[in-house]
Amino acid sequence: MHAAPLPPSALEKMAFLAGHWRGGRSDVVIEEMWLAPAGGVAQGTVRLLRGGEIGTIELIIVAAEQDRVVMRYNHFYHDCRTWEKDGPIELVMTRASDAEVVFSNLNHPPVHAAEMGYRQTGPDALNSWVVSVDANGARAQHDFDFQRVA
Repeated sequence: MHAAPLPPSALEKMAFLAGHWRGGRSDVVIEEMWLAPAGGVAQGTVRLLRGGEIGTIELIIVAAEQDRVVMRYNHFYHDCRTWEKDGPIELVMTRASDAEVVFSNLNHPPVHAAEMGYRQTGPDALNSWVVSVDANGARAQHDFDFQRVA
């Protein structure tokens, strides 16, 4: 089945993400902070700590555009250099409800990521996932569980 872009009004479905979320496993702590949609944009940031050291920083912008909702994000090193040398990763919202949003890479073949999503699993619980795509086109799904901090 081919994923189709949702209209700009679907941005409002991201409201459930607003807040500060924390998760992780063993020596990895992941925090995501989201601002609720306003002015046609929802904004998120991610900080991953591994053994107390910065492993990843992400800036995520989700914008209602002319005929769709587009997520763009970059990974950063601790000194603000980006990982991606070819610009931000771009995904399009293809599914949304009051407790779930899914973004798909509509490029063929997809580069960097094929899909990313967020699902509320309880009043203060969240699951997110990303289906990454490596330089050879191989895909791997990474799942993360979060609890609301604030």
